[in-house]
Amino acid sequence: MSNEIPLQRSPHRRILGRVAPDLFLGRSDALAGIASLAPHASGPRGLLVLAAPAAGASELLRQAYDKFFQQHGAASPIYFQWSRNDRTVALAARRFLHTFLAQLVAHRRDDPSFVNAPPPLRDLIDLADPSDYEWIERVVEAFERARDRADERALVHLCLSAPQLAAARGARSLILFDDVHSVDKLKGEVNLGIEIAQVAVHAEVPFVLSGLRRGLLDTLNGGDSPTRFDSFTTINLETLADPDARTLVDRLAYARRVTLNEQTRDLIAQQFDGSPFYVSAFMQAAKRTGVELTSFLNCQKLYVDELMGGRANRRFNAILEEIAPVLTTRRALVRVLHDSAVNAGGKSPAEAWRRRLELEPEQLYPVMNALHTHELASFNATFMEISANPVWRDYLKASYRLQVAAEPRALVVAETLLETLKRAPQTMARHYRRASALGLRELLERFDAQRVPASLLHNDRFSRAYRGADTEEAGAGLDAETDLIRLPQVVHAASCESFHLAMRQVCDEERCAVAHGFDAMPYADANEIVWIAAEIEGKMEIGRALTEVWCDRLPQVANACGFRRVRLWLVSPEGFTAEAAELLNERDVFSSSRRQLELLTARLSPEGLIGEGASPEPPDEFEMVIPMGGDTELIAAHTVEQIARRLKFMPEAINQIKTALVEACINASEHSLSPDRKIYQRFRVESDRLVVTVSSRGVRIPTAAQQGQNSNGHDPVGESAGRRGWGLKLIRTLMDEVEFERVDDGTRLRMTKFLPR
Repeated sequence: MSNEIPLQRSPHRRILGRVAPDLFLGRSDALAGIASLAPHASGPRGLLVLAAPAAGASELLRQAYDKFFQQHGAASPIYFQWSRNDRTVALAARRFLHTFLAQLVAHRRDDPSFVNAPPPLRDLIDLADPSDYEWIERVVEAFERARDRADERALVHLCLSAPQLAAARGARSLILFDDVHSVDKLKGEVNLGIEIAQVAVHAEVPFVLSGLRRGLLDTLNGGDSPTRFDSFTTINLETLADPDARTLVDRLAYARRVTLNEQTRDLIAQQFDGSPFYVSAFMQAAKRTGVELTSFLNCQKLYVDELMGGRANRRFNAILEEIAPVLTTRRALVRVLHDSAVNAGGKSPAEAWRRRLELEPEQLYPVMNALHTHELASFNATFMEISANPVWRDYLKASYRLQVAAEPRALVVAETLLETLKRAPQTMARHYRRASALGLRELLERFDAQRVPASLLHNDRFSRAYRGADTEEAGAGLDAETDLIRLPQVVHAASCESFHLAMRQVCDEERCAVAHGFDAMPYADANEIVWIAAEIEGKMEIGRALTEVWCDRLPQVANACGFRRVRLWLVSPEGFTAEAAELLNERDVFSSSRRQLELLTARLSPEGLIGEGASPEPPDEFEMVIPMGGDTELIAAHTVEQIARRLKFMPEAINQIKTALVEACINASEHSLSPDRKIYQRFRVESDRLVVTVSSRGVRIPTAAQQGQNSNGHDPVGESAGRRGWGLKLIRTLMDEVEFERVDDGTRLRMTKFLPR
């Protein structure tokens, strides 16, 4: 199982953190950025956290608070979450002062009970440290006078200046302001966002200002230039990267005692796009309902339940209720959102929104701006474009059918489940294809006027010179080349789809990139150039016909986008045939194979190469991924031989293990429909056995043989399909235990060989 690794629990106390530190992943850099704000230290005076929705910004600040609370004698962490529930600017400012004093006293007394249950203001005076008694009493008295005078501006200034007043008396603090964008919803004469910005920039106390990335700066600037934050650093908080998201799913499954497997783990990470909020909510729902997440069906059933009434449903409901408090307006908004989503490209004119919602411009703009801030849609003054986030789209479609079309709930649930189940394999296939892409955009971003050997951009030259040469020989040859090409200085790179939407129909987003830059100095129109690079998928060298299609297609993109000077670059994993190379030279198009790309990448980022240091202690479990075909099963056989020798297997047994593994790899290569064409292998070493698992990942397309699977559960592809029908039978004679298992997106073969006693 993928969740059988115990966690090492942190000894730190959880005060405000909602999850254990062990489950807070992928944010070490952000935590380090907050830690760098130690008072009176050189460096940045503050930090802006521009967060994507549901990316876990609140948990980041809460985890930082818990971490700093343990540091006695250091600055006192103060966490405050601004909320529209305060209704007025004055009430929000009063709550901040109360929170500040309570958390300051709690830290200096090392008593976290005051954090979640702050005593009344007057009681805090008596609870304070003797060195703080006098200044806290003066602050409280000044607050009471300002409150009684009903002077909102004076009250706000006094409350927000409390950290600076405390610092002047030797009580240092680190202010963590959360959800700052929400102060726009508070009523009052004072622009609270601007006041917060002024205090944060001019105080000697470090501030962390966090909020939604599309609303935070607008709130703080009040329409002015953001140069006032020159002394601040910025963190763009995205959702978790795929490895961190998968680890989070695994750890949550272990902590919540939820059973899952690798396929469902990957589906959960992909379906929620690495959002810590959605992943945590989903795993909590699995724990609450006792669902075993061992199949796509179970995952999608739970997903639809959450969509209809769980935390995902409540989150979107709360946002829409905030945007459109009146029920009739909210229902009309759901209709317009849904109709826009089903339009081509998800776009619709803003004027059409005004007519359909029957709102005046001054009423419509706040609605559109709020949708934009929460990234449910993008508002560009003339058009609204609905977000492509699948969770939001699923919620929107279900809400429309239930609330507007008034369809039976059972029908909506059933058809939503059917749709999400059909989409699950497509989601995983998309993930596999994205993971196997060669990374053209990332490589183009590294172009900075370097000079590289010309053969790295001419596949025919490279093939003639280095076919059969190992990496060291090829590297030496490239070093000796005198024909060099100067790369452009790239200033911007993005997917081709971002410029020309029609490319979505013929190419994955990750496999075609456009880079703008200059191929000479100075920065002038004459030196401006655009590189368009495309990866052509193929298991063999690409021929002339397909090459010609791409040589015609990319100039069409350039013409449609109005690019003047263009350089085309085609990349194929296995390179191009001689006929295709002739065409590429005629059209003056650069060409490379996967190997050329790897050598080019190494030359542009030599620090990324892995050195040969001391190897760690041999682990109890090894994992290896090999491409299908090309006799790569011999690599697997060599690997398992070394492991078996370490376990002291006899030579005869080693040969049996090697033969079984080779047969399993050949069967996977010949019969798998995996989109990434890879074989995943795991070698697990136990005290009395060696367990070898061979799996192929991807979408399984039913075939006639698969539809005729026999009743005893044996795989027809392994036992009755063509000339290799005896494959699984042979493996069973060679190994002690053999288990064949169908999984959601492929097959898995587990083979065990016992050590003789």
